[in-house]
Amino acid sequence: MSGTTASKPLDEESKGLLRRIVERTAYRQLMAVNIRGHGLKYLTEVEEKISLTSDIESALNGLAAIDALYTRLGGSDLIFAVRDLMERLPYPYSKLELGTCLALVDRTERLVLESYLDSRSSEMATIARALQDDPRPGTRRLEEYMARFCAEPGNRPTAQQFVNRWLAIAIVAFGRPGSAGDKRAVELRLRTRPVEDMVRRFQDEVKPFVKSLGLVMPEPGSLGIEIIN
Repeated sequence: MSGTTASKPLDEESKGLLRRIVERTAYRQLMAVNIRGHGLKYLTEVEEKISLTSDIESALNGLAAIDALYTRLGGSDLIFAVRDLMERLPYPYSKLELGTCLALVDRTERLVLESYLDSRSSEMATIARALQDDPRPGTRRLEEYMARFCAEPGNRPTAQQFVNRWLAIAIVAFGRPGSAGDKRAVELRLRTRPVEDMVRRFQDEVKPFVKSLGLVMPEPGSLGIEIIN
């Protein structure tokens, strides 16, 4: 449980903004569920499938809590609200790409959740804490597989391509830095960090991870997105 204490009821502006925050959180959780579900077919060992299924179950439990909060905030049909975003979501095509994808988007999700641990919304803080505390054993196993694969120098060009692809997707999943909603979310204490700060922390965390694999961080201009330097 976070250090969030009981607070005054949210005003209408805060409720409206929190609904949008919940929609983005639901999008990231659905992304986690669908990518992992899709990726089960690339795992050949039963224990690997069990571990990844555990990740999926935890994400679905989080999604159920998010959906309940959305309803209490006056929203309806949360899955429909994020349908357009989900339709644009790409999927991995191999076990290695699955591991690369999850290693990066999981870092995105953890950093975003961290920004809600002391949210003015105690319900959002509770959900964030539960999701952040999930050990995600399937994701950790796939990171280990990725490290073994990259131990062979001849394998690294393929892994580098996947890092380049999913790094851009993981950064976009933070949201748009400097937007009116981003600034207002911090001003209203719905979260404690702006998107720009989270993206910088993400880059600082990913750089040593990528280097440990014998890979390199791509040049910002090559990703096809606006990245913070």
